[in-house]
Amino acid sequence: MKILVFSDSHGRLGPMVDAVERERPQRVFFLGDCYRDGETLADAYPDVPMELVRGNCDWDKAPDELIMDVGGVRFLLTHGHRYYVKSGTDNLARAAKEKGADVACFGHTHEGLNMPSRGVWLFNPGSAGGIHSRVGYGVILVEDGKFRAELK
Repeated sequence: MKILVFSDSHGRLGPMVDAVERERPQRVFFLGDCYRDGETLADAYPDVPMELVRGNCDWDKAPDELIMDVGGVRFLLTHGHRYYVKSGTDNLARAAKEKGADVACFGHTHEGLNMPSRGVWLFNPGSAGGIHSRVGYGVILVEDGKFRAELK
C-alpha cells in the first residue's frame, strides 16, 4: 500500500493535488496546519481514505492525534507541537513507543526527517506548502507488516 504523507500546507493546496495525481496513493495522512486543506483534498479524492489531524494553527474540532494500523504497521499521526518537536524528538519518540507505534508521523518543524529513534521510526514529510522551506511530502510503502519511507 502506498501512503502519501503531508503536513503544513498553510493554504497551498496545489502541491498536494499535484502529488496525489503523480503518486496515485491508496491512502493519505495529513498532519495538520491548515486542516481545511486536508478536508478539501479528501473531498476532491473521495475514493482515497484520508486520516487528518489538526495542527497548532488549526481551530477545527479534529483529533490532535490518531493511531492507525495499516498493513501490519502501527502509525502515530500527530502534528508534533504538543511533543515540542522543534526542541527535539525525544518526547515524541518516547510517546510513540509507549503507544505501541512502529512509525510516528509528524510535522510542525517544516523540515523533512526520516530516521529511527528510541525504537520507533520518525517521519516528517516537511512542508507541503513550502513555508520557510521547499515543498515536500512523504511516501510510505507498507507491505506484509514492513514499511519503507521516502521524502520527496
